[in-house]
Amino acid sequence: MSWTQESMKKIADAQANWVVEVEGNCLSISNDEGIDAFLYVGEQQLIVEAPLFAQSSVKNVQALNDLILRTHQLQPLTTIGIKNIANQDYYIAFGALSAASHDDVIIEEVNTLFANIGDFLELYAEHLTMETV
Repeated sequence: MSWTQESMKKIADAQANWVVEVEGNCLSISNDEGIDAFLYVGEQQLIVEAPLFAQSSVKNVQALNDLILRTHQLQPLTTIGIKNIANQDYYIAFGALSAASHDDVIIEEVNTLFANIGDFLELYAEHLTMETV
């Protein structure tokens, strides 16, 4: 199946613990714990991502980056990257899937991302100058 933003919104709206809104070319999905993720529907892949914290809140960027490269694979289905949002660099957690993925796989990806965010924040907390999320 090839997904569209509209067909993906119907699947996301069916999740009892999610609040879904259209924001430009993506869906904004919030879970019942107040974590926000953004789902982009492309022709060949789907990307779901969530901001973790601003790079400006990191005590030692090199030390954190080294730790991330050594540990991010411990969390299934989720990778960490850096993205510029509103002219500020943020660490983000994200997952990517084929646009041909079944709906249950997409739901699992989003739920796993939500679950992994807390683990990432806990794991990297000592590297931050302030409390996040």
